[in-house]
Amino acid sequence: MHLTPDEIELWAEGLLGAARTMHLTECSLCLAEAEQERKVLLELVALPRFAPSARFADLVMAQVKIRAPSGEF
Repeated sequence: MHLTPDEIELWAEGLLGAARTMHLTECSLCLAEAEQERKVLLELVALPRFAPSARFADLVMAQVKIRAPSGEF
């Protein structure tokens, strides 16, 4: 039985159990998919991290329009 997407993610994170990891030695399809998943995760980790400016919340809230209640239900 092929690895599920969840199992491939666990493998890429180094958390898949040994019994299911052995499947990768027998199945080139699963191995290729698992290696691709690991590559994507490594690329995501390498992306720069951005933090909003200190004024971000104030700028967003300045754009929020709150309707006055109409009094009708």
